[in-house]
Amino acid sequence: MTPQSASATVSRFPDAAMVSTRQEFTDLPLTVIEGTLPEDLRGHWIAMGPVGSVAMTPLPGEPNYPGSDGTSLFNGDAMLYRFDCDIPGEVRLTNRLIKTPCYYADRATTLGTPFSDLKFFSSGLGRFSFVLGFRDEVNTACIPVKFQGDDRWRLLTTWDAGRPYEIDPITLEVATPVGRNDEWREQALPLRVGPFKLVTTATHHAYDDHSQELFTINFGKSLLTLVSPLLIHSVGLLPRWKVLNWLIWLVRWVFRRILLRVMQVLSFVLWLLGIDRFQDFVRLIRWDGQGDFDVWQVVLPRTLGLPIKRPVQIEQSMHQVGVTRRYVVLMDTSFKLGPGQLIPNPLPGNSKTEQVLREVLNFPQFPNTNVYLVKRADLKPGQKRVVARQVTIPREIAHFRVDYDDSNGVVIHVAHNNAWDPAEWPQAFDRFAEPPQPPDSIQRLVGMTVTTTDLNYLGRYVLDPDLGQIKDAQRVSDPTCTWAPSIYADIGNLGVPERYDHIYWIAWGCWDELMTEFMVDLYKNYKYRQVPIAEVLKAAREGAPPALCHLDTTTMAIVDKYPFPPNHFGNSPQFIPRGEGDDQTHAYLTCMVLIDQADGPTSQVWIFDAQNLAQGPICKLADTSGQLKIGLTIHTTWVPEIASRTAPYRIPMREDYGKLVQQVAADQRDLVERLFEQQIYPHFE
Repeated sequence: MTPQSASATVSRFPDAAMVSTRQEFTDLPLTVIEGTLPEDLRGHWIAMGPVGSVAMTPLPGEPNYPGSDGTSLFNGDAMLYRFDCDIPGEVRLTNRLIKTPCYYADRATTLGTPFSDLKFFSSGLGRFSFVLGFRDEVNTACIPVKFQGDDRWRLLTTWDAGRPYEIDPITLEVATPVGRNDEWREQALPLRVGPFKLVTTATHHAYDDHSQELFTINFGKSLLTLVSPLLIHSVGLLPRWKVLNWLIWLVRWVFRRILLRVMQVLSFVLWLLGIDRFQDFVRLIRWDGQGDFDVWQVVLPRTLGLPIKRPVQIEQSMHQVGVTRRYVVLMDTSFKLGPGQLIPNPLPGNSKTEQVLREVLNFPQFPNTNVYLVKRADLKPGQKRVVARQVTIPREIAHFRVDYDDSNGVVIHVAHNNAWDPAEWPQAFDRFAEPPQPPDSIQRLVGMTVTTTDLNYLGRYVLDPDLGQIKDAQRVSDPTCTWAPSIYADIGNLGVPERYDHIYWIAWGCWDELMTEFMVDLYKNYKYRQVPIAEVLKAAREGAPPALCHLDTTTMAIVDKYPFPPNHFGNSPQFIPRGEGDDQTHAYLTCMVLIDQADGPTSQVWIFDAQNLAQGPICKLADTSGQLKIGLTIHTTWVPEIASRTAPYRIPMREDYGKLVQQVAADQRDLVERLFEQQIYPHFE
């Protein structure tokens, strides 16, 4: 790329995505700065986002830069933003940090406190203490549920690496964890950790409003499963001598396939021997909102004449669960959770060490997606296992929706994040795929998710659950609106519709400032590449902006779209119905829009008419006082009304953590006991 083409860059990724305030507000009025606020906008729109850790808390009212410690923006305390639209002509914001037990532990163990020997460290996608364990940051989504006997909506906050928590919809204070510690099985690790266990689950638990049940999963990887992608990828690091290039390619191809099978078989044998650290597991959970979990271990049908059904083996993560009338839909989603995302640099400040570690520990996401279909009729009390049928869908998937109607097969609507790796972020030592760029760009964008290295797809698949096959597959892509499709504006956040005839997706665009040399090298030989790398780099250079689009799933056509202007980052769309009907287009869409303006980074709320995206926003809202910086948010939801929590379900924190505290090493136990007695239990009694 020449200096002339560098100067032709038309869009700068906004600093506003990298800045947030940890300050909490109550009924902060938002001002209409453009357009007209719809009179029939109603209910309460909720957004979730990470806002960095207590260790980097600035002075009150000052902005926070979550990625400044070199870790992912996804690693941070949870901030819940509730936009109240219950009074016509007004939108008010109330936001709160979600203060779980480990939040109070983190706050009480910072440097300079009596408990600083127990302090937490940010490491990649997580936050960890060598004595206390892992933070449960619940910073990704909020799920409304209403179980049998409930007369009001309840709210659960969630993320992939910890059990959910229920909060009070009015105060936004933590009410209780969902499930006792002993109802969740922890991820096996090569080291002992303290009372805060690493529990891997889904961000998107599946609530069935027909049966008033919640379905979710608790999964774990054996140590062999954790390291096998590293060994397979390491073959790709073999030198590419010109004379022996064909031989190296053959060795790489054979070794990858043989090694993967050997690791799977070895993991299965060790599982049969009952060696805990070498056990893969997927536990399907059903919860009625009142009592203990119903739990089944998910296994595969017998194969190769084996007398025992082997457990499902998850290679990446299980970000989402779906539910139909007759099936629970599980998926090995393309948000990898491996050593490269969690292991810290042993020599902080030594960029060479960091680069070598990333090269050794990292690997590309798997190009295919395994889906597991479990019959709900097989979920019988008293049984310990349930058999799943596996179906493999070509290309990666992180987010999906399912039709409740499964009379002609299980229908899955997906966004393919092919050759896009949202589990990666720019590091300060990274280089752009096509320099030169402004010298501060990499440094200021450390922590933000990297951009896509291919044009992506939206898809619709019909699966045959009896044969374990794809009956029908349709995909659509559009160079104006399917670069990195990320989040759907769900019409079914209060329940599962019979069919999704319309889905609204937002795409994050393709940005040259987030196109690193490392990611291009990692995915340049991507199996299903749609657009040559040279054309992807050209699109990033010219500016492929974020876009909001309307997919008609009956025709699989993108029927409406709105590309955001240059230097704007549109995100976190939410569907807000108009009236009481079931029209899937009669609605408003709200979006968070992050912009750099002359007076600094700005967070705005834009409102669209769902039936006419192309006309642009009909209203723009902002905090004109300049106090609020929202930064990166992730998922959203909406409820028609809120009321104080009255559900009797509650887990006593002292009983829940008592035994775990007693398991701490003797030389640290007294300090940990005092921490819990003085700094944690009083907040929940």
